[in-house]
Amino acid sequence: MIHFLELHFVELVTITSIIYLTLATILLLYQTPDTAVYKTFRRSKRLMAGGMMLISLNIWIWIASFTGSWTEYNNWVPCFDIILFYLMGICFSFSLSSLLDPHYISRKRCRTIAVKFTMTAFFALIAMTDALKAYQIPLLLIALIGLLEMLIGHIYYFNKCYLRSNALFENYFSNEKSHFIRWLKVSHWLFYGMLILGVISIRTGALFNWLVQFYVVGMNLYILVNIINYASEYETLMKANCDKTEEEKSGEASSKKAYIETLRPRVTEWIQEKSYLKDQFTIDDLATRLLYTNKTYLSSFIKEEFGMNFSSWIASLRLEEAKKMMSEHPDAKLKDIAYNVGFSSLPYFSSVFAKSEGVTPSAWMKEISRNKER
Repeated sequence: MIHFLELHFVELVTITSIIYLTLATILLLYQTPDTAVYKTFRRSKRLMAGGMMLISLNIWIWIASFTGSWTEYNNWVPCFDIILFYLMGICFSFSLSSLLDPHYISRKRCRTIAVKFTMTAFFALIAMTDALKAYQIPLLLIALIGLLEMLIGHIYYFNKCYLRSNALFENYFSNEKSHFIRWLKVSHWLFYGMLILGVISIRTGALFNWLVQFYVVGMNLYILVNIINYASEYETLMKANCDKTEEEKSGEASSKKAYIETLRPRVTEWIQEKSYLKDQFTIDDLATRLLYTNKTYLSSFIKEEFGMNFSSWIASLRLEEAKKMMSEHPDAKLKDIAYNVGFSSLPYFSSVFAKSEGVTPSAWMKEISRNKER
């Protein structure tokens, strides 16, 4: 079995390298709307394709250096792996982070990364020179630390950016939207898993390397499918990232007390009409079309008046209506109740309900039924 895997490993990685090139080509050819909003998305798409091409290049370098013997070890392999892994890290991290933060790729960040990459590549390359052969391992470790520094720094930033995006979505959309960006977080960790496995695979046999190739193919397919699916929601989601307009900025300096007194009766009337039962709307929709204000004003009002963000406030209104329906119609299907009060799905409704009430909707209904029978 092991002999078979060793014998055919070159054929396997040749096929996988072609797969990566194919996936990269699909990404490059995939068309998105030619608008300013999608400019960042198109750049992220190209960076992701570049990362996939680098994975393919890494394979061809390995094939070129492979002697046919799994017991011999080529010292140049870790050198090129560190350099290419760093470049892959730049492509994947820049791509995924840009899809969360359109302003992520700045000149300052690019200059900093370029300097760090040059230093890392320098130590990796001089480690292979005959003059410094005695210091090869320490020099490679320094290069590896450079790679790890970039990755750890990005993990910190990405997590901060991800949490910020979730907070923005919660204060912009009436229904939960975080699942549209969850794939970015998953892809983020899948990529770091690939790097770890790639480092380990340098000193391991054919069986482990076969498994690594299947893992990497699966990771890239997952990213490709999700980035294409994400394209349809990208413009809608990016609205939550919009900067305040000049009108909103100037409006913040106006009399807050007068503004609250004007807005309060409008919000009260809107609640009495149960307009929150509408399936999907944003804080922009509610502010400009219904309450004749702007989202900054409305967001500030909701936070001060009700002590929560927009999404939580809408969810609380819907939950009260849902509990009323559940009490009056104990035989009704939870799915129907969830949709009738404006929740986008039963799982989301159940999650919000359990978080608010401490029990599931079905358990709550059973308790209500038991109380009525007494």
